[in-house]
Amino acid sequence: MRGYRYSTDRRLPERDMLDLADALALQLHETLGDRVYLLPRLDVAELIRDYVDDLCPEDQHDLSWMIWHLFQDAREIEEHSH
Repeated sequence: MRGYRYSTDRRLPERDMLDLADALALQLHETLGDRVYLLPRLDVAELIRDYVDDLCPEDQHDLSWMIWHLFQDAREIEEHSH
């Protein structure tokens, strides 16, 4: 992520991947609201592309899956809380 503390010369450590996934998921949720729960994984990948284009392709792919799973988990929690 440009201007951030993440190194792009190799795969990111797991903790950095988790932190980045959380930050991007929060940003997307703030922008799109609950609609993020309905996004397909490829749409998530497209929405985060500009933020992670300096990461290796494997990390970009993994981040889109991590964020998508965060949204699915959040949707389940929200559905069960009503």
